[in-house]
Amino acid sequence: MSKDSGTSSTAHRVRWGIGLLVLVLLVAGGYQLRKSWQAQESSAQAPAWPELALPQLADAARMGPAQWRGQSRVVHLWASWCLSCREEAPNMLALAATLRADGRAEQLIGLNGGDKSQDAVNYLAYFGNPYWTSLVDTDGELQRRLGGGKPPQTWVLNPQGRIVFQISGPLTLDVIRHEILPRLKD
Repeated sequence: MSKDSGTSSTAHRVRWGIGLLVLVLLVAGGYQLRKSWQAQESSAQAPAWPELALPQLADAARMGPAQWRGQSRVVHLWASWCLSCREEAPNMLALAATLRADGRAEQLIGLNGGDKSQDAVNYLAYFGNPYWTSLVDTDGELQRRLGGGKPPQTWVLNPQGRIVFQISGPLTLDVIRHEILPRLKD
């Protein structure tokens, strides 16, 4: 065996070792993140949903967390111009169908941000409307209070109106099944 092949073999083992270490750290970090959400879920320290009533897309009547308390809710930030929202639309319809089948359709609330009303209505007509109601955050005030992210974003609120789960990006069926639905059982 030449000196070069021994050095190459050692370098290969070092790269494998570093790759394995990174993988272990990523898995452990994900586990800790999930554990922190689980801990927060039962804690009174979980952040409260902002006390802000917004108009509904279907009518101008305002609605907010005061009307939601007593039952867990999913609030989903979407917009007609959001390409990821279009990609996740079938998954949102599947979530809505599951909730409707269980008699819990009112647990899914849309939050439309950054749209003209007619664009939002057209989007729901084309892709389907999974929401029990959809609130309109025309000026972005609620989004700013929640940290200013862009759609899609999803929050699960416990019956006391506290945020027990949050995810940025499109919802997958796996996230719905393993993270969202178990948190909606009252």
